[in-house]
Amino acid sequence: MKNALFLIAIFATCCLALGCSSSDANCDKNVSINAVLPNTNPTGYEVLLKTNGFTSAAKVVFGTVEASSRAGGLAGEIIATVPAGLSGNVEISVEEGDCIARSPGFVVLAALPGTIQPSLPNIVIPTAPTSYPQNDIQNNWANSASIITGRSYGIHFVGFIGNISPGVCELDTTSYEYDFDNSSFLSGNPVRGNMNVNSNLVYVEIDRTAKGGTVEKFDGHFIGVPPFLENIEKWPILLVSRQTGRQLIVSFPF
Repeated sequence: MKNALFLIAIFATCCLALGCSSSDANCDKNVSINAVLPNTNPTGYEVLLKTNGFTSAAKVVFGTVEASSRAGGLAGEIIATVPAGLSGNVEISVEEGDCIARSPGFVVLAALPGTIQPSLPNIVIPTAPTSYPQNDIQNNWANSASIITGRSYGIHFVGFIGNISPGVCELDTTSYEYDFDNSSFLSGNPVRGNMNVNSNLVYVEIDRTAKGGTVEKFDGHFIGVPPFLENIEKWPILLVSRQTGRQLIVSFPF
């Protein structure tokens, strides 16, 4: 009996950590939700579900409320919008035919925290860039969410493409995060990292420890200009937080 209870406890722990799958006897596929990125968001914002065994036609439910959804960029990826009227912890389920998978522990926020760079409400599916910066990246790179929030957020990069080897840039230690409209939160947070236009790999970390925060690390790459930024900015960089999975897009103003 003790062994049985122990196995049940282990199974429950794995469900909470990884997301569980369950289906009736008619489901002939191995289905699962492998990741929810980010795992917290306000209503009206999108999240990226990385699934196995589902198509983009699958139904996504937050709690008991069905969400609108669309296909992601890769097989098994589904982008769903957090439905209105929810708050706190909810379970996400993906259903298709006789198959269902569940992921507990998603948190519906009232709003994004005011002490971090805001993300766009929509998940961006990256496309190949048509050009890269040729000489330097030294400037204020605007956070694309500023066009939604009306706030002046971004990152001041200090670095020159090619100062290590052709196409490679190490950011100077004077690079920093900024929020010109509310400087007490963001301005001055050090930014470190590097960019390589040859391999199209970008690494950035924002150090908020001096203001009571943490070090947030981002992996990313240059992408093609999304439709909502056309004729506004260029050289957008899509950054994905290692800590939360949240997307951050910064781009160079014309």
